[in-house]
Amino acid sequence: MRRNNTKEHEIDLKSWFFKFRSKWYMFAIFSVLALAAAYVYIKSSERIYQYSATLLLGDQHTGSKKAQELLNLLEVQNKGIKVEDEIGLITSTEMIRKAMLHLDFNVSYYKATDHWLNKIADLVVEEQYETAPYVIKLDTSSAQLVDVPMEVRMLPDNKFELKVKGKNVARYNFRNHTILEVLPEVEFTKVLPVGQPYKDKYMSFTLFPAKDADIAPVKKHFFVVNSLDSQVGHQQANLHVSPIEREARVLQLVSRGSIPEKEILFLNTLMDTYVENDLQEKNQNGRKTLEFIDKQLADLSDSLRISKQALSSFRSANRIANIGVQSNIHYEKLSQLEIEKARITTDKIYYQNILEQIQNGDGIAQSVSPTVAGIQNPNLNNLFLELSELNKQKAGYEVNATQKNQLLQVLEGKIESTKLAIVANLKNLIRSADISQQDVQRRMNQIESNLARVPENERHLMDLQSQADFINKRYDFLLEKRAEAAISLATNTTDKKIVDHAAMVSAAPINVKPKMIYMLALLIGLAIPAGLIVLMSNVDNTIQGKNDLSAITSIPFLGVVAHGSKSDKLAVVNNQRSAIAESFRSIRINLQYLLSESSFKVVGVTSSISGEGKTFCSVNLSSELALSGKRVVLIESDMRKPTFGKYFDTHNASGLSSYLMQGLPIEDVIQPTGIENLDIIPCGPIPENAIRLLELPKMRELLDKLKEHYDYVVVDTPPIGFVSEYFILMKHMDTTLYVVKHKYTDKDMLGQINELYAAKRIKNIYMVINDLDYSNTYEYGYKKKASYYYV
Repeated sequence: MRRNNTKEHEIDLKSWFFKFRSKWYMFAIFSVLALAAAYVYIKSSERIYQYSATLLLGDQHTGSKKAQELLNLLEVQNKGIKVEDEIGLITSTEMIRKAMLHLDFNVSYYKATDHWLNKIADLVVEEQYETAPYVIKLDTSSAQLVDVPMEVRMLPDNKFELKVKGKNVARYNFRNHTILEVLPEVEFTKVLPVGQPYKDKYMSFTLFPAKDADIAPVKKHFFVVNSLDSQVGHQQANLHVSPIEREARVLQLVSRGSIPEKEILFLNTLMDTYVENDLQEKNQNGRKTLEFIDKQLADLSDSLRISKQALSSFRSANRIANIGVQSNIHYEKLSQLEIEKARITTDKIYYQNILEQIQNGDGIAQSVSPTVAGIQNPNLNNLFLELSELNKQKAGYEVNATQKNQLLQVLEGKIESTKLAIVANLKNLIRSADISQQDVQRRMNQIESNLARVPENERHLMDLQSQADFINKRYDFLLEKRAEAAISLATNTTDKKIVDHAAMVSAAPINVKPKMIYMLALLIGLAIPAGLIVLMSNVDNTIQGKNDLSAITSIPFLGVVAHGSKSDKLAVVNNQRSAIAESFRSIRINLQYLLSESSFKVVGVTSSISGEGKTFCSVNLSSELALSGKRVVLIESDMRKPTFGKYFDTHNASGLSSYLMQGLPIEDVIQPTGIENLDIIPCGPIPENAIRLLELPKMRELLDKLKEHYDYVVVDTPPIGFVSEYFILMKHMDTTLYVVKHKYTDKDMLGQINELYAAKRIKNIYMVINDLDYSNTYEYGYKKKASYYYV
């Protein structure tokens, strides 16, 4: 069983191969078209190359290592950097925008080469960088037309022709990089002098001839003034940044472009801008810290001078040099409490200052940690670090995400909640400072009550001394912190480092590989016709051959009738060595062999619908039986659409209908054909009700009489798909030939005859395929080699 299935599968593959081979011209046409399209693509595609650079990300520390170990200003957990955040910053629109502002890519130069494809359209276009025969100097203080091709044609007398044509063209302001207006349509042609400024409402520039120009013949030159947004979008789309491996802090920057010099310059500038931006941000944080300390020192400087002056004046006026030991102890405690109160007050002022800046929307919350000023609160520091981390993540997502992006909205919610937590912590610290102030004040009041017994002058002296000491200590503390901050700022360095500058990865373009493209085009050129053939074969529901019949019906197969000329109706008689004659000869022999053990004389020939060659088969089969020496009579039982007149020189004045309806003698309805041993009974006059006539007992009598005088009675019946006469006649048939036409008969038309055969209501029925072209089928393709035996 397995062997049979394998064999059928092999035959099916060969059948498909035969179908493909018979449609070889489709493969040739599509292959040529695909290869031609590949050639046009290869010639017209701009060569894109790949460029690469590497960048090292350091840790989170700023300043020199020695300064960090000495100062240790930030006593918070070092969470390190996140590579994903840094990638987001590098590829962000703002970072690429800063890099592009350092580059002069405002004008791009192009040429349409002198290639035969450009006679059809501008298909082969190349960008020129520092090789164009002219240079455009823009007046960036004036508006310019951007992102539209401007054709340049050099003329004699040191002039050139400028041709501009475009729709929805923007007028652009290069000073603030904004679009002034969008013009629905722009089209003009001007002749301008070379080397002289030109200015109108659309543009302002000067064209200079280039020294080292490309003198290769070209079809035309044109240039495009690029807006900053288009430059950023182009570079951002071609930029890809990723770590060289997982958990690595070395980033690989990959860019794609057609001009090596431009892409290498862009990558190097982008890395320089990124490193410079990182250092600027760190310096800005240090400067903000110094500004805060300087502001506090300025306030304390006047207070310190006033307090020292007051102490000196009081000593001189009251001639006081020493204070008693007991008073010193009390005043020392009081001084300590005043220092503590001052520290608390300073912390409170600092907390209020930060709270005010956050509530006013100042960006200090993202850049300055409160520990720099000497106030250390771990919770507050962690919240500031968390807020900074969230802002970095937001910057990374904003590269490609919109404001409606769900992840971006979640980040914004976290940022807002962190800010609220910072505000809440600051308020709690302020309330805590108020409570501490009250407690210190209570203890100071207690000590002051103890000092009430001290002489007024000594007590007042101690007050002045204590105030001066407190201000002096606070001033010294801030001076120390300022020196530390200044050292940190002076030794500040970036932790980002360029490892490898940009370079071309390979000299071969990454988008145009001729061998691969031609191979792919050839495969497509072969796949399309193969797919069309498979599709047409699956869509075609007509009978294609014996295998189709075997798949849809269990009725035995008798044979095939070869394809021939439509004008040769009696092919068996007129050309006995033709393929059609040989087909009917094979059918006759097969029929006689299959029914050799049974007595059969009445042969019915029917089909599904008109046009399948039922009458042609019945006439030629009858002729073949007659030529073999058998006496045959052919009855035309299709009294609705008589067709015997196309085959024989006969008349319908009398026939089957005359015998059944008028009772004419059988001798009067039988007509000779001129073919030896073959007579016919035409349908006769067309009756009003053919079915009722065929149901008459006289039909049985006619057939019984004919069987007495003839060896075979062949009945050409109407098609069963249109009328029901066959179901009346089939009870008289000894055998039935069911005719289907190659690539004409629909498979669904065999449903009715299949039901009759399955119900065993019809016996000795055989299938015949008519009009089969041997050269157009795999199953009988071998027969086309037998043309030598046919005439």
